[in-house]
Amino acid sequence: MAAVGGAKRRTIYESSSKGNFMRCLFLAALVALSASSAFALQTVVDKSTKIGGGCAGPVESPAPKLRTCAIAGSKTRIWCPNGQIFDDEGAKSSISLVRSLCNLTQVP
Repeated sequence: MAAVGGAKRRTIYESSSKGNFMRCLFLAALVALSASSAFALQTVVDKSTKIGGGCAGPVESPAPKLRTCAIAGSKTRIWCPNGQIFDDEGAKSSISLVRSLCNLTQVP
C-alpha cells in the first residue's frame, strides 16, 4: 500500500474492528426490539368507539379499568385506561401485551 505524507491509506475493503462491532450491536438491538410482543400487529381504533362496541363476545376485564373483547375475524379489541383503543390480531391477547400497549407498568 502506498503511503501519502507518511500516513497509511485505508482502502474501502479494510474496516476497523470497532466499526464491525458497532454494526453488529446495532443489528442485534434492531432484532431484539422488533421481536418484542409490543410490535405485534395492532391497529388503532377510533376513540369514539364505546366499550363493547363491535364485540362478538362478552367484554372482559383482565385488570381494573382495562377492557378486552373478541371481535370478528379472531381479533381482540382492547380499551386502555388512558382512552386508547387497539385491535389485536390474536384471538386472545396476553395481559403483558395489553399492559405494554396501554403503557402500563402496573395496573392501578
